[in-house]
Amino acid sequence: MQKIISFLGRLCFCIPFIVSGIAKIMRWDAMEQELVNQVLDVLSASYQNAWIQMILDRIVSLAPMVLLIATIVELGGALLILTGLQVRFGALILCLFLIPTTFLFHNFWDLQGAAQELQIVMFLKNLGIFGGGLTLLAFGSGQKKVSVSK
Repeated sequence: MQKIISFLGRLCFCIPFIVSGIAKIMRWDAMEQELVNQVLDVLSASYQNAWIQMILDRIVSLAPMVLLIATIVELGGALLILTGLQVRFGALILCLFLIPTTFLFHNFWDLQGAAQELQIVMFLKNLGIFGGGLTLLAFGSGQKKVSVSK
C-alpha cells in the first residue's frame, strides 16, 4: 500500500510540472513572449534596484535559452520524481526552479485588487508545492530500503 500511495503522491506533485513543460513546447512563441512581458513588468517595478535590473535585463536578452532550461527542468525533474529513479535530485531542481519563478510570476506585492488576490493564491500554491518538494527531498520516494546484514 505504501508504494501505491507514494507513487500517487509523486504523480500528483509532478502533474503541474509536466503539463507546464508540455504547454511550453506546444506554445513556444507565446510562452517566450509571456516570459519577456513578465520580466519587463517586474523590471519596470524594480527601477531602484540596479542588481535586480541587471539580472532581469539578462533574462530578457536570453529568453529563448531561459525558456529551454525551464522546460528541461520542469519535465526532467518531474520525470525523475515520477519514475522514482532520482527523487531527491528531481525534487532539488524543481525546488530551485520554484524560487525564482514564484517571485517573478506571482509578484502580488506590485498589484492591486482582484489581480493581487489571484497572485497571492498562486504564490501560496507554489509555496505548498515547494513544501511538497522539500518533503520529497528529505524522504526520497518514501519506500523503505531493506538491507540484508550478515
